[in-house]
Amino acid sequence: MKKIIRWQGLAYFGVLLALLCFFTFFFVDDFIARQIEKLGSAMVGAKVELEEADLSFFPAGLELSRLQVTNPDQPMRNAVEIERIAMTISTLRLLEKKIIIEEMTAEGIRPDTPRRKSGALSKYTARPEEPSPEKSEKGFKIPDLEIPDAKEVLAREKLESLELAAEYRSKIEEATARWQERLAELPDQEKLNNYQKRLAELKGGSDLAGLIGGATELVALRKEIQADLDRLRAARDEFRTISESYREDLDELKNAPRRDLERLVAKYTPSSEGLANLSTLIFGDKTGNIVRKSLFWYEKAQPLLARAKEKRGDNKVVKPVRGDGVWVKFEEKNPVPEFLIRRIAASAEIEAGRFDGTIINVTPDQDILGAPLSYDFDGDSLEGLRSLHFDGVFNHVDPDRPRDTINLAVKGYSIQKTELSDNETLPVTIESGQADLDGEAVLQGNDISGDLLAQLTSVDFIVDSSGSSGAVTQALAEALAEINNVTAQAEIEGPIDDYSMRISSNLDQVLKNAVGRTIEKKTAAFKQNLQENIMAQVKEPLAAAEGDFADFGDISEKISARLQMGGDLLR
Repeated sequence: MKKIIRWQGLAYFGVLLALLCFFTFFFVDDFIARQIEKLGSAMVGAKVELEEADLSFFPAGLELSRLQVTNPDQPMRNAVEIERIAMTISTLRLLEKKIIIEEMTAEGIRPDTPRRKSGALSKYTARPEEPSPEKSEKGFKIPDLEIPDAKEVLAREKLESLELAAEYRSKIEEATARWQERLAELPDQEKLNNYQKRLAELKGGSDLAGLIGGATELVALRKEIQADLDRLRAARDEFRTISESYREDLDELKNAPRRDLERLVAKYTPSSEGLANLSTLIFGDKTGNIVRKSLFWYEKAQPLLARAKEKRGDNKVVKPVRGDGVWVKFEEKNPVPEFLIRRIAASAEIEAGRFDGTIINVTPDQDILGAPLSYDFDGDSLEGLRSLHFDGVFNHVDPDRPRDTINLAVKGYSIQKTELSDNETLPVTIESGQADLDGEAVLQGNDISGDLLAQLTSVDFIVDSSGSSGAVTQALAEALAEINNVTAQAEIEGPIDDYSMRISSNLDQVLKNAVGRTIEKKTAAFKQNLQENIMAQVKEPLAAAEGDFADFGDISEKISARLQMGGDLLR
């Protein structure tokens, strides 16, 4: 009779089962913990450490204790530390080689905690610090209000008025010489006296023949005098036209010192127009750091949002190696991703207290699930913070058109001794105040667009201007000390790796006006001193030019005198 049970085989199976149970009981938890640390460290670029992992089978579940994720750019601090993570796993789905976590709980989430040992990895290089807007070449820089001495300016600058005066004198001297020659060609006093003598002789005739002959000569003489008068009138009219042109040039010359003054004042004094965006100087550092850190961790989370770009639905057939076979994946009626966390209930702890929220549908295969990842967190009655809310959707259902949205609302945040700017020339700190923040961002493909609005009330700005003697810095410090309410806005747009950020606030006009008043005072003193020095240099050349024009005008008087005498002769 054949044996129904092969005791030897059963013994082998029993031994294998005992070894499997032994391994599971004593080693599987440690194995899981090390795998989590290994995969997490590779993804983050710094050490990911787990104190303990506890796997259970009935029901299937996993509990993780004290997960620490090192900040790769600050190895002595954790980016986040989670006290406890517990989850239940669908056992039936494990048979399909799918990890489906129906419920996960994350408790004691604390961001930015200190570490006892460095979490740096030798293969990772910390990102170079990006320059803040005002430190970059295209960014804002406080102008220097040091104005040079007026005499120093005139020592290295050419005055247009001096050059014009020299040019004018040269032209009018040439014109005077030319008209003197012309005047010599015109009927002069001697010729007119001769006409008068001839008239007297004609009038002296007494006999009839003399009277008749005198009348004939008188007509000829009259024509001769009339011709000379016509020449004099033509010369007079031509001279008046030319003289008027030189008078206009003289008026322009008299205005030249004013133009020199305006040009040099504009060149050597700053303008408040260059201070149109002081908000970038004050809020740029803080806002820029927040945006950069947020985008850094967003990029780190990408593997949780979507798999690396791969061809889905590619029908290309690859012939398998003989004997190896092919893994055939049949179409599912209700497809489920290979990895899915349906719901995470999380509680985070910050200095202000605790806030709670949920995360829905965590999977790298949203296109299979047909639903995006969404999250919603709230915190009320926090210390120094009236309320906190942020939510968003990471939508990669269509891998070719991903669209992620983030919304943030912070109400009644109490600001205490917060450094806004560490700029060497204008370090700004908020001693106290309250802030309401509202922000939203959309990441579509590789582009980001976002808007952050901050309402600051009862603000007490502290500006340490002791290390600067600049008049602009002092003016900015005094103006900030008088401001209590601020509305600031940051707008972000462009590719994620090369976005632009524009910051504006109601501080811009206030500070611009304050600096403008300081500039006006400095400029007025410089302008007065410069004007006195310019006039000292151009006074004599201008007087000489006026004298030359007066000499030139004498020609007109001489022509007019000759015309007057000739007219008298005809009468």
